[in-house]
Amino acid sequence: MAREIVLDVHELPAPEPMEQALDALEKMTDGEYIKMIHRMQPFPLYNILFENGFKYEARDGTTGFDIYIWHAKDTETEQFIKHIKN
Repeated sequence: MAREIVLDVHELPAPEPMEQALDALEKMTDGEYIKMIHRMQPFPLYNILFENGFKYEARDGTTGFDIYIWHAKDTETEQFIKHIKN
């Protein structure tokens, strides 16, 4: 089972959400994923994720968006995320 890391940044001013996301990405290992709770879609982050070997899925959440982030090569975690219900 994949391990969830919750990163609630929906009340933080820029650039703190990006800084916290980048810090969490550096520490994340296979079998882990980040659930980032954000008030808007962080489009600049999406490019960084793609360029550094991560995948993401953004879903409507209660405070804006729930953004799930995992290592692109970690297909087991990807399948786990696909089955998570909001």
